[in-house]
Amino acid sequence: MNGTVSQFAGDYCEWAPDAALSEHVRCLWVNDLSLGPARTIQVVPDGCVDIVWTRDSLRVAGPDTRAWQEQLAPRSLVVGIRFQPGVASAWLGVPLTEILNARIALAEFWGGEADRLFDRASGSADAAPSDVTRIAAHLEAALLARLPAVGPADRGIGFVRRIAERRRCSRDEGMQALAGRIGLSERTLRRRCVDAFGYGFKTLDRIMRFQRFFRLVSASAHPRLAELADQAGYADQAHLTREVQRLCGATPRELVAQLWE
Repeated sequence: MNGTVSQFAGDYCEWAPDAALSEHVRCLWVNDLSLGPARTIQVVPDGCVDIVWTRDSLRVAGPDTRAWQEQLAPRSLVVGIRFQPGVASAWLGVPLTEILNARIALAEFWGGEADRLFDRASGSADAAPSDVTRIAAHLEAALLARLPAVGPADRGIGFVRRIAERRRCSRDEGMQALAGRIGLSERTLRRRCVDAFGYGFKTLDRIMRFQRFFRLVSASAHPRLAELADQAGYADQAHLTREVQRLCGATPRELVAQLWE
């Protein structure tokens, strides 16, 4: 595995957004690598899109279907705001297929507003480099200002996301059944999923299952892969190994080893 998984690379923390943004935003987060050398990190698929501030840029990240490798400069500071899966298209004005596995300047979507937001956030970093929450607060304020124009999150897409997040195995509910419960044709729901997530429900389901495993690893004092595979919803440990390698280019044991370094 080339690089450290981002959440294990520095002093990483996340917190809940303003309540008004809760149906749109999963969390605000910071990864402080300011005491470390230059390093390569891996960002693993999580179904989400982030707006990411660094000292050099303000970018949109994701959605990803594979690990994204990034080279960070010495003493890097990275701050972001993470959208709930399926909602970022309304904030960016494009189907997410257009930014799949990509990193694009926020100015491509928000124009001069993105440049002004970068200047405000960077000014906070210059004035108080130790108070990274001020940078995140500028990102959150920009979303709160845009919220009236964006409106409520799509309830149908939110339902699909929650099904993918909680299901235990792929046979639980098919696309046809999901479409019926939302009141759409299967074809329409497939198209809306691709626009909203950047890919279809099957890929979303795989990524959410991987994330369940990732969270279980992070929370386990003594991870046992066979048990975690079952808890996450994999058919068996071999299935877990294939899927983890496919999504992030590492074995489950390599992920566990990074956590316990």
